[in-house]
Amino acid sequence: MSSSFYANPRTNPELRSLYEISMLPPLSQFQEYFIGVMTTLSQHFPVSYAAILLRDSKKDSLHVEALYGMEWDAHPHQGPCEKGVMGEVLRVRQPMPIQNVSQEPFYDETSKAPKPLHKIQPPLLCIPLVIENESIGIMNITPLYGSRDEFAEDFHFLSILSAILSPVVNNHHLKKTEHHDGAKKIKKTSLLEEILQERLTEVLNKIDPYVESKSRTGLLDDIVSLVEKILIKSAMERVGYVQTSAAQLLGINRNTLRTKIKEMKIKFR
Repeated sequence: MSSSFYANPRTNPELRSLYEISMLPPLSQFQEYFIGVMTTLSQHFPVSYAAILLRDSKKDSLHVEALYGMEWDAHPHQGPCEKGVMGEVLRVRQPMPIQNVSQEPFYDETSKAPKPLHKIQPPLLCIPLVIENESIGIMNITPLYGSRDEFAEDFHFLSILSAILSPVVNNHHLKKTEHHDGAKKIKKTSLLEEILQERLTEVLNKIDPYVESKSRTGLLDDIVSLVEKILIKSAMERVGYVQTSAAQLLGINRNTLRTKIKEMKIKFR
């Protein structure tokens, strides 16, 4: 970065833009936040395209989390994370230029389209997003200064910007994951409730309410005890009769499981 980067903060575009970006509130919609970041940056630099791509280590892929300068429908949404310049940036955690977009696996299909997207033109600068020495994704962006000194000025400035963005990106990703896991848990609970309701309704339909009320056998307690007994037996069978594993599956501690097996006189095999 040239020495002018450290000049008067009031007149220095780099420092002004970084300060303004650092003051932006992290919005609930990350796309809106990123648009705010790029809009601020574009007031000082000629930014025509930028994208945040997050890494999914389970699928060995990258997916677009936020875009600037392009419509979502016209942009590739997912691609490999272990290949091309983008894969190398994720691996070494150092910024690099993408000189040939058509040879980059993530953009490959886009470059073959009948009408190539004019906003995705080389070179693109690929900047790693890093949290605790781990690459969580990348930011691809058009050059700010040009190609002089092999983008040294761009990489210096954008690495500082990445340090500001990375915690926001990571927090957004964690909240999104927690929400997704919570939705899956709710869905699982709803399915369990649906199955139990169906089965217990069948049981109740086979019972004469008049006879049951006269016998005073405690239908609720009987059903709860029976369901508990069936669950314990099924859990034990599923994990090969290892009590510690069965207790973990049921969400109770091993001593509670042992007590219930003894009280209910559950026998296996």
